Amino acid sequence: MKTDLRKLTTVNPFAATVEQTEALLGEHHVVAWSRSLHTREDYGIELVRHLRGITGSETVVINGAVVHDLDGFCRQLERSMPVLVEGVPSRVARTLDGAGGVVERLRDRSGDPSRPTVRQRYYVWRDADTLLRSDEGLFARLVDALAGVAAESEYASEDLLLLHRTVFIGGAALAGYAEQPTGPFNAWLTETPTDGTASRRPHPSFWSVVTGLPRPPFARLYVA
Repeated sequence: MKTDLRKLTTVNPFAATVEQTEALLGEHHVVAWSRSLHTREDYGIELVRHLRGITGSETVVINGAVVHDLDGFCRQLERSMPVLVEGVPSRVARTLDGAGGVVERLRDRSGDPSRPTVRQRYYVWRDADTLLRSDEGLFARLVDALAGVAAESEYASEDLLLLHRTVFIGGAALAGYAEQPTGPFNAWLTETPTDGTASRRPHPSFWSVVTGLPRPPFARLYVA
């Protein structure tokens, strides 16, 4: 008796959602969430697989389950986005804006040496709400940095365009945080002077001044 091979074909239940995510990434970063841990994990796997198959792209995966502080985030960048100096992977300085730190690594254009024509760089931050729970302030600054470097590359850099897009994957806590009107998913971060000067009004956001964008472009997506 012949076996009907069509019945043995595994249907990817996330195919439509992954395609929807890719479409959103044309203009936005994406906050993707689900109440189900199993759903989030499977969606993340399928999304990474899909993005890595896009010609001219590079995908940087952040395993958020082990990111509880800046050191953990930097370790993920070193692992998923290595930069070689004289053939040796360089260390990311444990600082956001300082020399050799996170922002400098995000700006790096050397990319994957096996894929020299990278035009798009995707960051997939799985279990992003782990750091949100551990250190909300640091999480906000990292979101701001990822969106800011992307906007700078797209709107303010004279170099050949490198499109940066980030997908943050998490649960209900991440979705709720993404709704905050003054949070990093809806507004560039500003800092209030604390040096004793007469004016304590927030400084204009660095990224809004550099890029001219009034807010970072984010879309939210529920993964069923």
